[in-house]
Amino acid sequence: MMRKYVLSLLLMAAPGLVWALGLGNIELKSHLNQPFDARIRLLSPTPQEIQSLQVGLADADAFERAGIDRLFILSHLKFEVVSNDSGNDYIHITSKDPIREPYLNFLLEADWATGRLYRQYTVLLDPPLYDPNARHILPQEEMAPAPAPAAPAP
Repeated sequence: MMRKYVLSLLLMAAPGLVWALGLGNIELKSHLNQPFDARIRLLSPTPQEIQSLQVGLADADAFERAGIDRLFILSHLKFEVVSNDSGNDYIHITSKDPIREPYLNFLLEADWATGRLYRQYTVLLDPPLYDPNARHILPQEEMAPAPAPAAPAP
């Protein structure tokens, strides 16, 4: 009982020790056969954490421990921490070349002055959507009425 009471007091007295940098869900902004473009929102980062934060793919040993295949295509991903005054800090993940794999499964490593975090992300890359119900406007010459069907022969 005493242990729980002391722990509660410690947590109330030092709330800054409880909260740490977190990684949100991945938001994909590209499709299959396009250069990769995605964002991962940073949750509750302090200015000191942002300043020292380094992100990238985890090393091969971490992939192996997590039971994830480290495909060669993952080495084409570039990771950049983007910080702005509005507090919408995020990790921007891009590739120069189009990604032709239908899904990517990778282990991200975030390392900063007071901690380290690994998180697995799986991304399904769908082709751009085709809407068969979308209205298409044709030029006037293509809008000529169809010829009447020929009358049946007697």
